[in-house]
Amino acid sequence: MQAMRFNFRTLCRNAAERGGQMQRRLLDALEARHTVKSLPEFGIERAAQLAGCTASHIRNLELRGDLPEPRLVEAGSIQRRIYNYNEVNRIRAAIGKRPGRPLGAGCVRVVFSNLKGGVAKTTMSLHFTQYLAREGYRVLLVDADPQATATGAFGFIPDLDLGDGDDLFPALTENPALIEKAIKHTHWENLHLLPARLALQYADWRLSQPEERDNETLGPPPVRLHRALKEIEDGYDIIVIDTPPSLGMLSLNAVAAANLIVMPIVPHMYDISSSVQYFRILEQICALYEREINVQRLSILLTKVDASTETLNNIAVINGAYGELLLSNRMGLTKELQKSASDQVSIYEIDQPRGSRDTYNRAVMMLDGVNSEILLAVRQLWQQEVLSGIEAAENRAKVIV
Repeated sequence: MQAMRFNFRTLCRNAAERGGQMQRRLLDALEARHTVKSLPEFGIERAAQLAGCTASHIRNLELRGDLPEPRLVEAGSIQRRIYNYNEVNRIRAAIGKRPGRPLGAGCVRVVFSNLKGGVAKTTMSLHFTQYLAREGYRVLLVDADPQATATGAFGFIPDLDLGDGDDLFPALTENPALIEKAIKHTHWENLHLLPARLALQYADWRLSQPEERDNETLGPPPVRLHRALKEIEDGYDIIVIDTPPSLGMLSLNAVAAANLIVMPIVPHMYDISSSVQYFRILEQICALYEREINVQRLSILLTKVDASTETLNNIAVINGAYGELLLSNRMGLTKELQKSASDQVSIYEIDQPRGSRDTYNRAVMMLDGVNSEILLAVRQLWQQEVLSGIEAAENRAKVIV
């Protein structure tokens, strides 16, 4: 038996060494074809539409020097002004239309969470974050999934562009203030990323150890992300968190850090059944960490919706059980969205659709519908906070009088 164990250990060591060599070759190949991410470009009419002004107003601002000189491209015999989403946000700032959380309201944390994989958590986290950036909000995307799919969508290759400390692990296990060092800038000027790496999966094991439960300095393991985000949340309007497709410490930390939970569900029977267990687990978490958890709203988003009779029947069942929790907008299955997911790029970053223009437009309309509804929920949370602050101030004034 001892010899058998030794042989197996040797096999593992040799396989790890050969795997390491293979990994280095793969990383070299990735680095050779590594491309810098960029934003789609469009003309002045589209820029004016997004910024909420007229094209002539933008020209006047550029002429006066209130905006940088426009970038020009040759279009036949004329030169055409071109812009991207970053430049649109500069236009918004120049005309006083840059959105943000209202005075007296704090950063809202939106968590896309479900126990199951394959329900479009990462797809929706990525697109909601970029939708917010497109609309002009300051946003942070926290990739809490060791698979690092969202991280890859921003052009970061784990183990090539990222090293130790470039993820959540130090903030969860050493010092919450270390979260700031892990944040990366992206090609969206108002969108930052807290990336993930495969090594982040070690956090689930580490935080489940008995000695971590007794760590008075860092606090209970499930609420450490909540505490770490307090270190940096003043710099953002909204923080979006993508979670792993499992129930571990990383998922629990995300739930405990949330103000708004968006739960994507595919309207299939197994997914419906798993939602029951999910809600039971949330109830237990709330009972254990009631003081630290501040989830104010939970919304259910139906994803991968098709027109089959079975799907429509299942939607009726879900509506009967969770009606008031369901978002009115749904995400259907589109070829354009499937292609973008496989290519690790978002619909919002595509210059030219790979399929038909109509298919692309339908995907954008669906995403905009879902994302605007979630943003409306965020605005309602801001409004509630502002009103609560006003009421508290009035009550204090009455006491003084």
